[in-house]
Amino acid sequence: MVFAQIMQAQTKGRDYTVDNNRNVIISKVVENIPLHQNAIYMIAHRYMEEAYQETKYKITFESEHYETIIGEGTYEAFHEANYFPYSYFLNAPFQLRVDAKDGRARISIILSYYTGKRININETTDIHDRICEFPPVNSSSSEHDKLYKKGFAILVEKAHHTLDDVINTISNTPANNSLETDW
Repeated sequence: MVFAQIMQAQTKGRDYTVDNNRNVIISKVVENIPLHQNAIYMIAHRYMEEAYQETKYKITFESEHYETIIGEGTYEAFHEANYFPYSYFLNAPFQLRVDAKDGRARISIILSYYTGKRININETTDIHDRICEFPPVNSSSSEHDKLYKKGFAILVEKAHHTLDDVINTISNTPANNSLETDW
């Protein structure tokens, strides 16, 4: 299965891992949830449906056995910076993945690229830079080190906020309300 390989970490950082496909993964595991696997899955599904109501977000994978759900979205304009002669406007597409088991869940944000715009008075260029190729993930040096170091710190903070939001939703849904419908 493709998804089993996603969580195999090659490189471990402070708040993240880098998988075999060079994706940056930020994860949290929640233990002792008083819910069964299918209830945790349904809460995560409902969270994604509500969070992803806008057309720029979508649920991309739902397992048949209530174990994994994946949604895609973008942290838009999460970092803006001016480094003469350019202004930078960074976005970061991401996947939100929830793996459910009886009494526990692993929630992950998977990041691959910085996207956005690099603008000066004469030109605008698109940004499509792999996150793992720049500091602090990679120790190599480039003209964009300062931009991506600060951007990465902001991105990790946003990812942790999303993870905490999902965890709070799962943890604060009473077991008897977890499968109710809106009718």
